[in-house]
Amino acid sequence: MKIRQLIKLPAYKKYSYQPLYYDKRKEALDEKIKQAKNKKEAIENGEYKPDFKGKFKNNYAREITKKQKKSANIRFFLLIIFFSTLAYIIIQKSDVLGKMFDVLFQK
Repeated sequence: MKIRQLIKLPAYKKYSYQPLYYDKRKEALDEKIKQAKNKKEAIENGEYKPDFKGKFKNNYAREITKKQKKSANIRFFLLIIFFSTLAYIIIQKSDVLGKMFDVLFQK
């Protein structure tokens, strides 16, 4: 009994993790609602200034991602065509390759 009093083990620490959920569409919708409210208030107060810079920035980013996806798809299909052609040639020429290996590795 006295040994327990000499060696005191630390109490367990409770782990309370609250996971955060990030919804990209909801965040974008909330941002648009906030911008619309601010724009409405600015129009009512007579302080409205069009937000061209933000619109151009968003459209430019969207165009860049479209171009990247398109180029990636084209590259993917070209690789598929290349490897398919290579496989076809290897299958068609397998008898020639077999003869070549026989000649090269004769004992």
